Amino acid sequence: MESILNQLFWIWSLISVLPEWLRIFLALFVVLQLARLILLYMVPPILNLLCRLLKKMLYLISYPIMALLCTMQRSRREAGKAGISVWIDIIEGMFALFESFFNKIIQLFMKRKRNKTRIKRWTFYSATALVILLTAAIMNNPNEWYTEKWKKAEVWLNQEHVHIQASEASPDQKEFILNKKYEEGGNIREAPTLTAARLYTITNGEIMHFLNEEQVDSKGIKWLKVQTANGIEGWISALIVREK
Repeated sequence: MESILNQLFWIWSLISVLPEWLRIFLALFVVLQLARLILLYMVPPILNLLCRLLKKMLYLISYPIMALLCTMQRSRREAGKAGISVWIDIIEGMFALFESFFNKIIQLFMKRKRNKTRIKRWTFYSATALVILLTAAIMNNPNEWYTEKWKKAEVWLNQEHVHIQASEASPDQKEFILNKKYEEGGNIREAPTLTAARLYTITNGEIMHFLNEEQVDSKGIKWLKVQTANGIEGWISALIVREK
């Protein structure tokens, strides 16, 4: 697991110098191409098997029902009633419709095998076009969810590098830990306010390096900008920490 994380870190280090739009494009391209391969090679066989099973189940269900309808119709003819009831026609039509639907789906899967190369080519083009559209939409209208998730991903992928920088910090740098009455943990937030998104929950005994920035919010709460041992930077209330 550690080697995989190291490989991700070095891959991210190589592409971190690229513009943000290009990094978003590459991430979306990889995700959508993987989704395309799953849809092409895993979903169709499962659906094909499901259709064949449902068709068999339809036969098992329809056989006793149709036998009963035949018996009832024979009794009607013996009683001198030659016509066929509307509800019998509806039941037969429903069974025929379901059977036709399953047969069409199975035929489509058979055609898919003959047009496999064409389907792969067009799904690749479609996925690439969708990646371009999504990249443009994200860059033009970045919402709060995207901003938060992208920032968290960058922090996680770069945490090893940040940790190395933190270990080389000045020996005079202040260090904080949680107060004893906050043993259950405290939140490090994205901004110096209680309504900001939570980046990390610090546990009792963890050391935070003070980054020499302080702010007071509208409620009069003093906030300190800190960095955790694993490289996450954020703001924590001065009320719940003490200097080590």
